[in-house]
Amino acid sequence: MSAPPEEFTWALYAEYLDLAASEGYRFAGFQELRDDGEDHDEAIIHVRHDVDFALRWVLPMAELESRHGARSTYCLLLDSPYYSSAGAEFDETVRGVLDLGHWLGLHFDATAIAADDEVARRVGQAAASLGERFDTEVVAVSFHMPGRRSVSQIVLPGRLVNTYGPRFFTEIAYASDSNMDWRGTDVAELLRSHVAQRLQLLIHPVWWRASYMPMLDKLKELARDLGISLDELMTAEQRALIDSPA
Repeated sequence: MSAPPEEFTWALYAEYLDLAASEGYRFAGFQELRDDGEDHDEAIIHVRHDVDFALRWVLPMAELESRHGARSTYCLLLDSPYYSSAGAEFDETVRGVLDLGHWLGLHFDATAIAADDEVARRVGQAAASLGERFDTEVVAVSFHMPGRRSVSQIVLPGRLVNTYGPRFFTEIAYASDSNMDWRGTDVAELLRSHVAQRLQLLIHPVWWRASYMPMLDKLKELARDLGISLDELMTAEQRALIDSPA
């Protein structure tokens, strides 16, 4: 018997995708959600990707998902300090994601905006602009670093879906790989247990590679690529996880 795949590798992610399919989950976009809660009786998984740092890890993940019959939503920042939304790489990445049958979402940093109404207004404008640019409907909105500013109560205009809204922590189960920390969640067991008919799985492409690499090494690599110091890049949350005993 071969050894199980290493943590945070594409091989392990492929196993999760195959397991979800074998357990009867259908990969769905956030546009399928309905306000009345009468969504689907079937098992559904909403896979979401927040692209925080580097665009170059997006297409390898999107291609892997396509090979395994999975579809997901890629949420990108329009004002990232780490990649430009105005450049050719951004266009090529988004068009590649859409050509593979995935969905486009908006990643939005609301930490410096005090009023919820102003957040909703700016999100509406940004989502419309992104959708028009790539001739697709942008429905999913994920907030950047939601632990630093309350976002669950924000009601977005039109068909936009706040992926941190209350239903994603009640009727829809949630698991995230944020900073390579599942916070005690066993993803394989979550899929096998069918604890909920609907799941939201947040995966950050930057943390997944062909072979295992510690988070500190990935952050050092990112800092080199961006031409900045590790201290400029690393968050307090990441530093705490790296410094904590295993």
